[in-house]
Amino acid sequence: MAMKNITYEIPKNNKEVFLEPAIEHIPELVLGNRRKIHGYKFEINGIPFQVLRDKTRMEVVRRAVCYTNGIKSLLRKDKSVPCLYVRNSTHKIESWRVTQDKLCINELTLDHETIKNIPIIQTGHEPILYHPGIWVKNHLTQNLAKRLSGIGINMIVDNDACNMGFMYVPILSEKSASVGKVALVRNKDHVAYEEIVFDDFGIIHQFKEEVINLLSKNILREDVKTTMEDMQDMFGQFINRIGEYYQQGCSDMVGLLTAARKSLEEDFGIENLEAPVSWMCDTDGFYHFLLHILYEAERFAKIYNEKLAEYRSIHKIRSKANPLPDLKVLGDSIEIPFWVWVAGGQRAKCYVVNEGENIKITDGAEVLVTLKKGDEVINNITRLKTLMEVGIKIRPRAITTTMFSRLFFSDVFIHGIGGAKYDTITDEIIKEFFGIDPPGFVTISATLYLPLDAYDSDERELYDIQRSIDDMSYNPERYAPQKTRNEPEFMNRVKEKQRLLKMMTVGNADEKKRYFRQIKELNKLLLTRINPELKKIQGEINAMSDKLAYNEVVRFREYPLCLYPKKILRDYLLNVFS
Repeated sequence: MAMKNITYEIPKNNKEVFLEPAIEHIPELVLGNRRKIHGYKFEINGIPFQVLRDKTRMEVVRRAVCYTNGIKSLLRKDKSVPCLYVRNSTHKIESWRVTQDKLCINELTLDHETIKNIPIIQTGHEPILYHPGIWVKNHLTQNLAKRLSGIGINMIVDNDACNMGFMYVPILSEKSASVGKVALVRNKDHVAYEEIVFDDFGIIHQFKEEVINLLSKNILREDVKTTMEDMQDMFGQFINRIGEYYQQGCSDMVGLLTAARKSLEEDFGIENLEAPVSWMCDTDGFYHFLLHILYEAERFAKIYNEKLAEYRSIHKIRSKANPLPDLKVLGDSIEIPFWVWVAGGQRAKCYVVNEGENIKITDGAEVLVTLKKGDEVINNITRLKTLMEVGIKIRPRAITTTMFSRLFFSDVFIHGIGGAKYDTITDEIIKEFFGIDPPGFVTISATLYLPLDAYDSDERELYDIQRSIDDMSYNPERYAPQKTRNEPEFMNRVKEKQRLLKMMTVGNADEKKRYFRQIKELNKLLLTRINPELKKIQGEINAMSDKLAYNEVVRFREYPLCLYPKKILRDYLLNVFS
C-alpha cells in the first residue's frame, strides 16, 4: 500500500482545535490498536514480541513512577519530607525502589498482569516552555486515561538538542510591535537537554529579569496594562517555583522545567506520569530494540531511505534534508537513526561498521563498543549496557523514539502536527521492517491567543491603500487638489502627457520607448505637486502596517504557558473536550 498523503494544518483561529480522529472515535482506536498489537507474532532477538512488550511496559512504567515521584517531591508543601528527585536513572536512591511485582500509580496498586492489560495513553515533547498548542496534548492524555481507566504518560524528549532554550515575549511598547526572544540557555544547540545543568541560579535570575523588563515596558500602554500585570504575575510565580526547586537541589534544566509545568498541571487535575527518554533508554526493552536494528542495520537504512524518498515525492519536496536527511551508507559503514555522545558532550551521529563477525558502533571517528554477531544476545546487551557505565549514551532520534514507544510500550500515541507528519513515514518503515500493520496514532494541536485585543484591520485594506500609492505614481494628476489642477503649468504638463499617451498607440517600438520615458519624467514632475496627498496616503500605509504588525504579535500562538493568566487557561482548557 502506498504512503498516505495526509495534510495536517495548525489551527489559525483563537480557541480552535485540530483533532484527528474526533474524540468520540479515539476509544475505538485504542481498542483497535490493542487488538492489532496482541496479534503481532514476530520475534525480537529470538524473544516473542508480546513477551518483550509486556516486560518493557513494566520497566517503563516503573521508571515513570520513580521519576514522577521525584518531581512531585519537589512540589511538596511539607518541607520536612525528604526530596526524592534525582536527575539520572542510574543513580536512583533506595527510597525510590519499588518491588518487581507491583507499583502504586495515583493511589492504584498495579501488578504485572494489570500493567500488561491496562490502556496506556502516551504523548511527548521536548522539556521546553510549552505553549498551549503543545500542552493540549497533556490534557487529552489525561482525558483519555480517565475515560478508559488507563494510565497517561508524558514522554520528556530530553535527548533532543537544546535549540529551543528560550521563550517568546510580546513587545508592544515600541512603535512597531514585535515578538521578542529571551534565552534561558545559550550556545547549546548541539547539546541534549539532559546534559544541561545550571551551576548557579544567576542564569535563571538574569532570564527572569530580562522577561520582566520587557513586560514592564508594555505596561506603559494603558490599553494592555491590566493584562500585562497579570502576565507578569503569572511569570513571576512560575520562576519563583523554579527557584524553590533549585534550592531543594534540582539544578538540571529538564527537572526544573518539568517540575514547574507539573506544578501548574496539578491545578488542572492532570495526573499523567512523566518519563524522560533518557530513563526509557535504561530498559532491557530499549536495548533489545536497539540491538535488533544494529543486527539489521543495512536493511533498516535501505527501508528508511526509500520511505523518505517516497514521502518527498508525494509532497514534492526537493531538498534531501527534509523532512529528515537520509541515513548515510558508505561501504561497510551504515548510519542508524540514533544519537551517541559522551556525557557532558555534544550529540553525534551513530554508525555501524560490519567487519566479519564483529559489529562496531562508532560516532564516525572512534569505535565505542564492539558486538559479536555469533555471541549470545544477552552478552551483546551487556556490552551495550557497559557504555552507560563509562558515560557513553545512545539515544533514539525522532522516528526511532516514537517507533519504540508505539510498538513496545503504549496503546496509543498522541502527536502534535510536526510529530504526526514524521510518523506517516514511521508507519511505512514499521510495515516493511517488522512486517506488521502499525497501531494508529492521534494528532492534536490548538491555538490560544493571549488576552490582548487586535485591531479590526486586515491585509486587504493595506493592499487597497498600497494600490492607491501605485496609481499615484502613474496618474498623479488624478489626486491633485482642484487648486493645483487649475494652475497653467500643471495643466500644460497633463495635456502633454495625454498627447504622448495617444502617440504611443500609433508609434513604432523605438518611439514608444521614447514616449514612455517622457511620460515617466512628466509623472515625476506632477508628483512633486501632490506631496501632501502622497504623505497622507503613506501615513495611512504606515499606520495600517503598524496595526497589522501589532495583530501578528497579539495573535502569535507560541507564547509559553507561564505568560497566560491562569483564568484564560482554565476557561479554555478545562472545557476544550466538553
